[in-house]
Amino acid sequence: MNMNIKKLGETKVTLVLMIVNIAVFILMSLTGGSENISNLVRYGAMVKPLVHDGQWWRILSAAFIHIGFFHIMFNMYFLYNIGPLFERLYGSINFLIIYLLAGVMGNLFTYAFGDVSTVSAGASTSLYGMFGLAMGLMINYKDDAVLRGLGASFISIIVINLIYSLLAPGIGIQGHLGGFLAGVLLAGIFPVVNRNLPLTTIVISVAAFVILCFLFIRIGNKSISIY
Repeated sequence: MNMNIKKLGETKVTLVLMIVNIAVFILMSLTGGSENISNLVRYGAMVKPLVHDGQWWRILSAAFIHIGFFHIMFNMYFLYNIGPLFERLYGSINFLIIYLLAGVMGNLFTYAFGDVSTVSAGASTSLYGMFGLAMGLMINYKDDAVLRGLGASFISIIVINLIYSLLAPGIGIQGHLGGFLAGVLLAGIFPVVNRNLPLTTIVISVAAFVILCFLFIRIGNKSISIY
């Protein structure tokens, strides 16, 4: 990876997110391993029965945990390359909120539709939120050729990654889909810097985000009660 430190220095939230993810990975590796199931659970990976029992913090903590070296290497490379772009587009504070909320919805989607015995984790829930933002640019800024074109430039990357998520073993497609959906909705809540969104778009997007989160929780609770 050809690291551009200056680029990261200008987008401090992206830099901090990378540092936190890497620090957690190192800590896990030194205290039991990042592929050890019990260690993953101890550090806050997504486990549906535990979330159902009240450990709701896992829907956020799981977004900062990675399973093995290649998992974190791929996700941090992804974050390094597209994080600065979206941080500049949305501003640092809004970018951080979007990143965290995409991770939460991605893990709620996993809670609703994932296997009850699966342990899942990874920043990809939040990172797929960036893909969703790209699609949101096309939807919400149809009259802006630059922003619309920027969003369209991600289409091939999104398709390739979704196909890979479907075909590769051990990939949590639910988290990816949930994060992507979150990004699309959040693009209708948070405007690009120096742009405005219609109030109706914001209200509808907020309502959809909240309703879907509660729906995913309800579906997840019911899926647990079956067992």
